[in-house]
Amino acid sequence: MRNISKSPFFDRTKTGWEIIKHSIKVISRYPILMFPILLCWLIYAPCIIYFKYFFNWDAFNFSQILLIVFFIIFGFCTLFSIAAFLLLELIEQLERGQKLRISKAIYETFIEDIPRAFPIIIIWSLIFFILTVLEALVSKEDKKDKGEFSLKNAAKTLAGYEKFSLTKLTFDALQKGLRMMAFLIYPAIAWENLSTIKAIKKGFTTLRMNVTECVSGYLLTWAAAAIVFFPPGLLLYISDKADLELPDPVWLVTIIYIAFAWSFTLYLEQMFTALLYMWNKKWEAEVYAAEKAGKPIPKLRDVKQPSLLDDIPDLI
Repeated sequence: MRNISKSPFFDRTKTGWEIIKHSIKVISRYPILMFPILLCWLIYAPCIIYFKYFFNWDAFNFSQILLIVFFIIFGFCTLFSIAAFLLLELIEQLERGQKLRISKAIYETFIEDIPRAFPIIIIWSLIFFILTVLEALVSKEDKKDKGEFSLKNAAKTLAGYEKFSLTKLTFDALQKGLRMMAFLIYPAIAWENLSTIKAIKKGFTTLRMNVTECVSGYLLTWAAAAIVFFPPGLLLYISDKADLELPDPVWLVTIIYIAFAWSFTLYLEQMFTALLYMWNKKWEAEVYAAEKAGKPIPKLRDVKQPSLLDDIPDLI
């Protein structure tokens, strides 16, 4: 019988797991890398709550609602992009042997990265908007029944706690894939200063050359999200089924936990795509050197995985 652990497919799947493990180790040494994503959540969460429970949607007609929804999605995609670029700039500082400076990362994000990423953000927003409209059309749930605001309902909304459906699962999967594809393109802008078109081509080339790794990373980050959101999900489930009235401080602590769980999940997506891009970039250099020397072309796993913990500047 063939040893599965020795198969190329298993090796490539294992690559995704190794990147995820390294991402977790990195955050324990450099917790500042969570700063951009936590800041993102502090803007994202109040907006979600406001538009869910306090915004007067009835004051607008259908066309106006569609326009408002698009601009909300555009705002969120821009917010996620800013967080991603801030993280990428901080990683670049580490991998160029520089001291971590948030101010420098902010400057380069807004002055250099976001202008070139703007067309990508527009495309991302448009596709996200189309998926959102399609989901609303095919969903059987009553979206008008938004309920009254409470800390429990806020926790439900921020945790994405809804009745399971294949429709929601499918659209969530598509939106996650779209988000991670954008994150895979952004390193070409932040680290290589490529133009928008060239960055998109480089991102899709990285995906094409590492499909198995990308799929494994996609599934592993989804599994990680399921694990970290299990405690609040279980609490909400028991509360609903047993009709328990828990005090507000319990839901406040739950919301704080959700903030870190949500940020950690987004961090894993961004860090996975960044490290895979860096590894692929290092592999391309090895391929060029092998071709020039007339040696066999190495596989990705033949090239040492870049590390943010070895004090070796891989982006120089």
